[in-house]
Amino acid sequence: MQQYSGIISVILLFVDGLLFGVAVKKGIISAVLLVIAILLASYVGLSVPYLSTVDILRHVENIALSMYNHLGPIFVGYPIVFIVGLAIGIWKG
Repeated sequence: MQQYSGIISVILLFVDGLLFGVAVKKGIISAVLLVIAILLASYVGLSVPYLSTVDILRHVENIALSMYNHLGPIFVGYPIVFIVGLAIGIWKG
């Protein structure tokens, strides 16, 4: 089963991109309204406590580094597979 883990991960990533693409197409108005709400909240002075952009970026960087160490060179193909799934989801969704 270990020998198929890379292939299974790529397939699951494609399906994830596909589902995300469908969700983006269906929820584009909600996303725009969410961005407007966040901008208005930040203008008023509201924010999520203990959460900053630096913390989010550091967490994403740690996840990416961990995935690269675990998967190796196949990690480079992951964004491509996700983007293909996303494009198909938006197109067909």
